[in-house]
Amino acid sequence: MTDSTIKLIDLLIIGSGPAGTSTALHLLKQDPAWSERMLIVDKAVHPREKLCGGGITHLGENVLADLGYGIETPNFPVKEVRLKYEDEHYSFRGDPVFRIVHRAEFDHWLVKEVEKLGGQLSQGEGVVDLTINEAAGYVDVVTDKRTIRAKTVIAADGSRSLVRRKLGINDGSHVARLIEVLTPETTESSWEFRDGVAVFDFSQMTSHELQGYYWDFPSMVDGKTLMNRGVFDSRARPERDKANLKTVLGDSMQDRDRELEEKQIKGHPIRWLDFRSTLSVPHLLLAGDAAGADPLFGEGIAIALAYGKVAAAEVTAAFAKNNFEFKRYKWRIFRNGVLFSVLVRVWLARHAYRTHRPKSIRLGWGIARFILKRTPWSRPDFVPARAPK
Repeated sequence: MTDSTIKLIDLLIIGSGPAGTSTALHLLKQDPAWSERMLIVDKAVHPREKLCGGGITHLGENVLADLGYGIETPNFPVKEVRLKYEDEHYSFRGDPVFRIVHRAEFDHWLVKEVEKLGGQLSQGEGVVDLTINEAAGYVDVVTDKRTIRAKTVIAADGSRSLVRRKLGINDGSHVARLIEVLTPETTESSWEFRDGVAVFDFSQMTSHELQGYYWDFPSMVDGKTLMNRGVFDSRARPERDKANLKTVLGDSMQDRDRELEEKQIKGHPIRWLDFRSTLSVPHLLLAGDAAGADPLFGEGIAIALAYGKVAAAEVTAAFAKNNFEFKRYKWRIFRNGVLFSVLVRVWLARHAYRTHRPKSIRLGWGIARFILKRTPWSRPDFVPARAPK
């Protein structure tokens, strides 16, 4: 194909996870004409498995509500989040505190909503390279099938973002780690299912020097009750030795009378959102995990949905002004309430995970418990999705 025969489109979105589909939905709801102006490509084919705890907080529900959606896939409402450290624990309560979805089902639902609005999606098409031609005003994206030329590209291609690597963005931003397994459970034998409880256990911060927590999330997958069990390691102090995540997971499961089968383990990194990071270059924006997510609890879905709202607003402004430098994208990100909260979580993660000394952890535990009692999160009837934003 010659250079002159490559068709120029207005927008190419790389990645059809929540950040990419949220961007598309915001644009399509705002102006249906975007159905002819943009394309989404993804190397995966939906429904596809995605490693994730699957928690969606009220922050994500609110973004969806603004688009006119509820969570329309099977989900498990968590009424209590129990934070545990050795023999101590306290709880966040709500109706619900958050919901747990199966990512394969949730992401597929978002994709179908985009297609209902006329959005064009090419699945099974992986990006292998790209070149920004700033002088000519476009980006050439090479896939394993063709070359796509776009005035604007949104890279929502995850923590291992190929686009980020191709651009040579190596700004030293922190990368957290997580691994998880799914274990069959029965609602009769599991109090987590019976009472709607999700557990975050920080006990391994001292015994294994983990910079994070072990989790138990009751989940529904294809109509089956499965416990999503995993370990999150923030790497807030990268100079310290890495905890052995498989050992942490195995020991934690053994404490719960479960055996870890190594073949079940899945893992992936989570990039921190960093104010100093490069989040845009002319004609291209990073969104979702490619830009950075929450390093405190590893929350990703709500953050990704919020990126979609911001990216759509930035693209709309760029076409209105015919200016694609995207110099205000970072400013727009941190003006968004959900994404600004991630910066707060970065600060908290640096302090909460910086020590593995039991006395310091217990002191922080007492302070957090004291603060929690003075918030609505101590009430079982609290509905966070209806609280003032």
